[in-house]
Amino acid sequence: MHDGLRHTRGAAAAIAEICARPPFVKFAGIGNIAGTIYRPGATRHTVSLNGTLGHQARTFREYSYPWESDAMFVMHSDGLGTHWSLDDYRGLQQRHPAVVAAVLYRDFSRQRDDVTVVVGREAA
Repeated sequence: MHDGLRHTRGAAAAIAEICARPPFVKFAGIGNIAGTIYRPGATRHTVSLNGTLGHQARTFREYSYPWESDAMFVMHSDGLGTHWSLDDYRGLQQRHPAVVAAVLYRDFSRQRDDVTVVVGREAA
């Protein structure tokens, strides 16, 4: 991806994999991409390294985080504000991930930048 973006303005990107056995999340990100593992009453933020894919990305590193079956993973670009909490929305964490993404986009989009929001969890 890094080499393929050299002729462009560059990009921020991340990839996450939720592994069921043993339960953990693998995450690797470069640039302004935020990842959050959300459980009722508990939030854990993932590490995305500084840089721009295609231009200046010195280090690529995968991080692993514990995962619980009732958790939800939220990943978004910097066009979405970071001061959100699903705890502020009663019952939202039980809704379909697309609904969660839409609510976060509606309420926290910065309106001055593009925004991408991806929400996932284990299938019931």
